[in-house]
Amino acid sequence: MKRYMILKSLIICAIIATSCNKDDDNKNGQDCVKEENFFEAEFQGEIIEPRWITGGGVSAYTLSVNRNNEDENDWEISLTSNNRISLNFSLVNVNGTGNYLIEAATSSELPPPPFTFSKTYIYVEKIVDNSTIYYFSKEGSGDIRITDYNSEDGILIGTFNCELYNSFDPSIISPISGDFNINLSTLNIDEKPCWL
Repeated sequence: MKRYMILKSLIICAIIATSCNKDDDNKNGQDCVKEENFFEAEFQGEIIEPRWITGGGVSAYTLSVNRNNEDENDWEISLTSNNRISLNFSLVNVNGTGNYLIEAATSSELPPPPFTFSKTYIYVEKIVDNSTIYYFSKEGSGDIRITDYNSEDGILIGTFNCELYNSFDPSIISPISGDFNINLSTLNIDEKPCWL
């Protein structure tokens, strides 16, 4: 019996020693660098970034990038995050690096997709207790700073910051800030980024 217990203990130790650990996929290793095709924002103490979804035989990275067919200098970016937050970002008339003022947004002006590429704005949808709260960009409260831009190759890199107001109570103001790096030649929403 004692030999059986020792053998059992050795087998369990061997299994534990050879099992996968959290870093086996090298997410935190040197091979995984979050350097392009990401969008991150900090809002109300939470990080908003695209997630990887699976279900019903479909998997996808929730970073959606659209350009205006009539003017490729107009961009619409949307994403859904794991924390029940969606972010919508519109940037129009990009002509190179520099600062672009964020305009006011309201629910009456913002159509559902397909986008109209009408103005530069940000809005956030946040689900709280099964209710959706919208936060819209305030006029003149911030900007989008483009640090690298190539319309032909589909490269858009920059940072942003502004204030968003609560659609139910406009006196509630929340700042949002973040950065993004989009390269349409390498963006593949069917491939899971190594950092997720």
